[in-house]
Amino acid sequence: MRTNMGSNWLLALGVLCLLAAPLHAAKDFSKPVEYAPIHVDDIEPEIVSLEQLSRGLSVVYYLEFFERHLDQIPRNGSSTFIKKTGPPVFELNHQFGKEEVFQTGTNRGVALRMQGYLVVKDTGDFEFQALSNDGVIVRMGGKTVISDPEQHSDRLSNVGHVTIDKAGHYPLMVEYFQRKGTAALKLFWKTPGSDKFVPIPAHAYVHLP
Repeated sequence: MRTNMGSNWLLALGVLCLLAAPLHAAKDFSKPVEYAPIHVDDIEPEIVSLEQLSRGLSVVYYLEFFERHLDQIPRNGSSTFIKKTGPPVFELNHQFGKEEVFQTGTNRGVALRMQGYLVVKDTGDFEFQALSNDGVIVRMGGKTVISDPEQHSDRLSNVGHVTIDKAGHYPLMVEYFQRKGTAALKLFWKTPGSDKFVPIPAHAYVHLP
């Protein structure tokens, strides 16, 4: 009788352990990040001299940047990081992996700020989204359109909804950083009447040298 009672007790304990295991696993499970969309409908294009514009976006790099969030990127003239101006960036459709990030000479510890204009020829409702590794912030006409600023692996950002009432040149700023490991930066748009996101074409990026 005692042997049977002992066996039954061990069996019951085993069942309880099996039942508890999924609960523990569920507790530690990380859910996918969900983003609230951003809506922008009050921006205006700038009047610029077309003769003075050049292709691509101007870029400033900050090297030895091993922070974990874009709020650490310098916002004024002073910087504790190594500052470097690079040649224009002509497109944002890069899966760097562990290769060099743009023309920085390195694949890690890089933050950057790109500036220029986004040439918009249509009017209506646009959608913007980025794929990045690590963080990225995109501002258009001084308004935040995409915000995914912390360290992370490859993932898609929030969707930024922008209403364009006038065709023209809209001020664009892109901030991005790559801390360690693999890197990626791609910027997509869905134009009015389209049903899918595509990489923003290189001819849509211009800047004043």
